[in-house]
Amino acid sequence: MRLHRKTTSILASSLALVLWGCNSDQVESGAEATARGLDKGGAAIQSAGKSVGQKLEHAGEGTKLEKITTATGAGLEKAGETTHVVLDKAGEKIKDAAPAVGKAMEKAGEKIKDLEHKAVDKAKDIGAKIKEEAKDLKEKAGEKIKDLKDKASAALNKDGDKAPATDKKD
Repeated sequence: MRLHRKTTSILASSLALVLWGCNSDQVESGAEATARGLDKGGAAIQSAGKSVGQKLEHAGEGTKLEKITTATGAGLEKAGETTHVVLDKAGEKIKDAAPAVGKAMEKAGEKIKDLEHKAVDKAKDIGAKIKEEAKDLKEKAGEKIKDLKDKASAALNKDGDKAPATDKKD
């Protein structure tokens, strides 16, 4: 179950790399590098376990704790071997998954680009509609303003005829 979680996290991080700007080849290469790192790490852990185990066995020779140190040393060697095997299997699974991850990243990248193009097209359509609406509003507002101006002029002319003459002082 832990291996499944780790694989999922690696795949998720690969998706993040694609969204960040990496292509599928780079993601696949990164997954393979991770697998190689796991293989090397497993080998190093096995080597360290073997080395420490042998030192413990030799340190305990001829003492009262010889059986305990021998058992502990053998346990460390076995744990190192087991860890190496587990990491090798994880590395193999990641290597096997790398091409699939690369293909998935390509598909995700294509979908993102498609969505981007659709969004741009939609924005252009909305912009054109807004421009048309603004033009219509301008025309309607212009007509209303002209109508109000005509009414105001007519009202002023009408009032101007009825208004008493004012005395002008020279």
